[in-house]
Amino acid sequence: MKYDFMIVGAGFAGAVLAERIATQLDKKVLIVDKRNHIAGNCFDYYDTNGVLVHKYGPHAFHTNLKKVWNYLSIFTDWHFYNHKVLAFVDGKKIPIPFNFNSLALLFPKNISEKFIEKLLSSYEFGLKIPILKLLENPDSDIKFLADFIYKNIFLLL
Repeated sequence: MKYDFMIVGAGFAGAVLAERIATQLDKKVLIVDKRNHIAGNCFDYYDTNGVLVHKYGPHAFHTNLKKVWNYLSIFTDWHFYNHKVLAFVDGKKIPIPFNFNSLALLFPKNISEKFIEKLLSSYEFGLKIPILKLLENPDSDIKFLADFIYKNIFLLL
């Protein structure tokens, strides 16, 4: 058989390119992959017990683009998943990345409110601030907080 295009790799990029070339350009495509399946590292299969196995480890897909979601939905069913990371600090479960909720859970209300007020006066709301930037802040309370986060989150992970 004669092909117009050859795509090497049947992961997401190769599979999408092949599908677009075949359906939109009406061309014949040969896909070559060293593995015996499509989907690259996102390949799933059901084992003999009917359990869905992620052969190469778990994978999650994120998009806010309805066009992308609709396109991929032609080829797959979705299993909804909510990811939440927690750490144990001083015997309490706190959300990671460290945020205002983390502060409220770890410190008394008056102290957490003081930290939040100082952070908001130094940084824009919603900004993700690297721990090293917090350590450079001249305010002693913010430096204390940065050191606390570093010792209790980063060193322990």
